[in-house]
Amino acid sequence: MNRVLFVDDEPNVLEGLGRALRSMRDTWDISLANSGAEALELMENDGAFDVICTDMLMPGMMGDELLATVMERYPDTVRLVLSGQLHTPAIVTAGSIAHQIL
Repeated sequence: MNRVLFVDDEPNVLEGLGRALRSMRDTWDISLANSGAEALELMENDGAFDVICTDMLMPGMMGDELLATVMERYPDTVRLVLSGQLHTPAIVTAGSIAHQIL
């Protein structure tokens, strides 16, 4: 079973992702985090995830900072960006640390 972590500071987005991906529960072990700090805490406590998918614009820790940390600590984790903000400097930075921008 693949472990997938979704990170977004907007609870409605996380709830929507959880509902939309409910049918994948037999294939994916899905976890949700509402901040970069919470995501890193989950990874430190529960081990690396196979995939992390994060928003970019979040308070506290931006998505590019989260992905850079994940790349350093957990290089085998596939790093994805899911963001509606495609024209920000953070997205340009993410291009060098994310496997895919959605």
